[in-house]
Parts: sequence; structure tokens; C-alpha cells
Amino acid sequence: MLHGDLARGPVPLCPWGVKSPPPPAPFAESYRDASTHQMMLEDVVRTTSYNDALQEVVQEDSRVIDFGTGTGILSIFAMRHGAAHVDAVDRSSFIQHAKQIAIDSGHPDIVFHHANHENLQLPERADILVSEWMGHCLFYEAMMTPLLSVRDRYLKEGGIMVPARVSVHAALMTDESYHEERAFFMGNPYGVNFSSIADQPLRQARLVRVQPEQLDPQYFDLGTIDMKTVKEQPRRLTAKGHVRQAGLAYGIVAWFSCDLTDKISFGTGPHDPPTHWDQMFLPFVDPFVVVPDRELTLELRPPYGPEEEDPAWSWSLSDGEDLVAIDEQDTFDETAPDEV
Repeated sequence: MLHGDLARGPVPLCPWGVKSPPPPAPFAESYRDASTHQMMLEDVVRTTSYNDALQEVVQEDSRVIDFGTGTGILSIFAMRHGAAHVDAVDRSSFIQHAKQIAIDSGHPDIVFHHANHENLQLPERADILVSEWMGHCLFYEAMMTPLLSVRDRYLKEGGIMVPARVSVHAALMTDESYHEERAFFMGNPYGVNFSSIADQPLRQARLVRVQPEQLDPQYFDLGTIDMKTVKEQPRRLTAKGHVRQAGLAYGIVAWFSCDLTDKISFGTGPHDPPTHWDQMFLPFVDPFVVVPDRELTLELRPPYGPEEEDPAWSWSLSDGEDLVAIDEQDTFDETAPDEV
């Protein structure tokens, strides 16, 4: 049975009636598009949480850096809450629109910088560094490394990071509908033999929006990152645990939660109010048998390259006897046959 946004009725040539959201567009293509910014601004959980966090931390003498400013909304919030000075930074050409939005909204004093983390030049350090840097499942947009570079160069000692902490969580998918959707090519649609690519969708990450009952109720906490002290983006996230009942796991569903401050938090999981981040589905080619008396080891390796590259994930699950391990990069690196 399908739930929530997935209960959309039959889709032509897709007999399972399940359609996942499309993968997010690359940075250069998406952030010049006003509809991308509209999608994020329509995310009330995201936008109001940031406003509340800035209201909490901004003081009358605060210097603020808004890194990855987009429409400039966080810079405007900071000024509304009394910041003395705001530097808004973005490498997208959309920053010209952000500057005009700020002027039209009564905040012409915001200083906009069309720059990236490498060529940004600011006259002095800031009291607060705010950024809505989180991609899908936290790491999709590879923005954490540039943010840490700006933090190390331009945040005062004892300064405030917003968000303050981020955490990654996961659970095992027990609803077979998602596996069936991704196994579309295995059914030889239209009588065509797609066996050469049949398992590729089952070795690639996909955005989904699931309900808690579609997952095993045992969640895995893959770690918390303190944005004030972390030195670099984690290369590997690992957790151990037991399922609550025997069954088949069709993949891993991962998401993140965020403490903007000690008082303001939100989550992006299946038990949280929906956000534009959704959740990330990391499928298995074949279902994995899980039983409560075997400890499971779950591992994620997030993308760790420039934003322009294909963001490749790898993931694995082991119970000490059996192992499933998938590297999404393998599907990107496969070459065509020598003869066509």
C-alpha cells in the first residue's frame, strides 16, 4: 500500500504507481533559475526556522556573513533583527537579483559579493556565519568544504555558526514498491531487452518521500557534526544496530536533522513535517534478509568532489555473514561497448 505523496494512482507504463522525485539539477543549472529559489522559500520549515534562529543570535553590533545567499532572504532576516553589517556571498549570477530584492525590500546596506570561497575578500571577520548549505541527505551539493574555508578565514574566534550542528540518520526500506519501481528495466518493457542496464537504477541514489511505516522502526544514527569545530567533511558515516523484526530490506533511506541553534531545530526525516529536501533512497540490487539477532553495520560514503562533478554515493550493509556494497560511481564510469 502506498502512502501520502506516493499514492498518486497508476502511471502509464509504470504498473506499480510509484514515481520518485527527479534527481536535483546541477548547481550551475539550478541556482540561476528563480523556480529553484521559489521551491526553497516555499519550504516553511526551512525558512521560518532560519528566521527564528537569526532572531535569537543577532545583536545590534553583529557583523554577519550569509554564505550562499541565493535570493538574499537570510541577509534580509539578519538586517531585520538588527545586524550592524551583512555580507551576502554567492557565486551564482542570480546574486544580481538578490541585490535588487534587498534594495526593493528596504535594505540597500547589505553588501553583496559575487564570489566563491576561494576568491572572496572581506575587510574583517564576522560575529556570525549563516548558511543554508545543506543539500539532499546533507552532502549532495558538496558545499560543506567551501563553507568551512570561509569559516576559517572570516569567522571571529568565539563566533557563531548557523547551523550549529547537523546529524545524519538512516533506516532500512521494507516497502518493496520502491524496489519494483527501480526494477522497471528488468521487466523488458515494450518487449525490448534492457538487460545491459537493467540493474543500474538499483545502484543509484534517488530522492523519495516516505512514511515511517514503510521503514523498519529501528533508526540508525550515523553521527553529529559540530560546525564550529569540524575540520573537514566526513568521508565515511557508520552505525551499528539491530532490526526489530525479521524481513527483507530493499535499501537504505537516509536524511538529516539540523540544530540551527541550541533552541531552534528541524528534521528532514519521514517522521518530520515535509521539507524540500525529502529523503535519499539508496537501493539494493537484491533484497537483503535481516533478522533481529544479527547486528547490522550500515555505512554511507557521501560525495566528496567539486559541485560540478556527478555526486556519487556509496553504501553498504553487513550482518557479519552477508554483505551488500554499492558504489554509485561504477554506474557513471561504465564505458560503452567497443563496437556498436
